[in-house]
Amino acid sequence: MKKKTLRAILVTLGLLLIAFVVVLMGGSPANRAVVASTPAYETQSVDAQAENETIADSEVPLAAPQTIETVQLTVNPVQEAAPAAEEPVAQAPEANEPVSEEPVSEEPVSEEPVVVTSAAIRLLERANALLAQYNAYTTMAEKRALLEASNNSLGNDAIRTKLLADLGGSWEQLEAEVVAATEYQQGKTLHVQVYMSGISSGYVPVVYTTQNADRSGNQWATNLVYNDETATWMEYTQKHAYNDSRVGFYMTPLKDNEDGWEELKETMEESPVWQPVEVPAADEAPAGAEG
Repeated sequence: MKKKTLRAILVTLGLLLIAFVVVLMGGSPANRAVVASTPAYETQSVDAQAENETIADSEVPLAAPQTIETVQLTVNPVQEAAPAAEEPVAQAPEANEPVSEEPVSEEPVSEEPVVVTSAAIRLLERANALLAQYNAYTTMAEKRALLEASNNSLGNDAIRTKLLADLGGSWEQLEAEVVAATEYQQGKTLHVQVYMSGISSGYVPVVYTTQNADRSGNQWATNLVYNDETATWMEYTQKHAYNDSRVGFYMTPLKDNEDGWEELKETMEESPVWQPVEVPAADEAPAGAEG
């Protein structure tokens, strides 16, 4: 108990001494700064700290409490930046005058040309296509195979036979409006045939008509020949010497005649016995239809 009492007395004296020093040095701001920056606890030993802890547990009164200056910090809350105001979009001033619209130019509609075809034109196309193949071959065997001929006689008859077979064995019938427009052929059923004018190295197909649908009957006499240059049927109107009928024109002079077709076209243009067949247009009314 004596040691404990003595230690308490010494600690009390030490505290009083520290308090005295603090009072002496608290007279000037500089001294206060020194005291504040250099606490007296740093001079104490580890044993003294242990003693202080022991004294704190006893009921021995300590020195008067020190006045501790407290600094009150004022924290200003950070305000969030207000969103930037959007600038109004400048609108273009409305035009007082009405906008004049340019007229849209309409492109002219191109009408497709009307393809005019007929029995004469179709037969000419077939004949020319076959002749192009025929002339392209160089050997007789090739030409014979093309025409499906039974022998090497590859003239007018062989070519006509091949064309007739490709048509199914019957020549195409002439249009009724052409027959009706003739002078002396009305009421007849005519079929379109073809004759090879010229020589074998340069055959020229010539279209004409007979009353025969195939190769039977008279194949060469005709009263209508088609001029492909003018797209016109020409009617042979030569009157019979003993009656009022019309004499037929024979196609055979065109055989093996290099200029036969050109000569015939000149004759049809100049001779009065050859007359063009004027077929009225589809939108034209026949004579005497009105009223």
